[in-house]
Amino acid sequence: MDAARLEEQYNRELDEMTDEIQAGLDSGKFSATDIQRVLEQKTREAVTATDEFVRDNPWAALGIAAGVGALIGFLLSRK
Repeated sequence: MDAARLEEQYNRELDEMTDEIQAGLDSGKFSATDIQRVLEQKTREAVTATDEFVRDNPWAALGIAAGVGALIGFLLSRK
């Protein structure tokens, strides 16, 4: 799975989850414990998918990490 499709899938799932949580909170259907449980499950799924992506595409992951590191370094050096 390529990075763009993976990002699109997670953004779509995050939007759906956000809408579901907001509707549940508005109606009093969900408690904080319910939300915590769902967030833990989704976080585990994201970690697993990220791990698979890195194992399948180590050079792409390295390039992304280097780019993010360079961006952070650039932003921090601007005082």
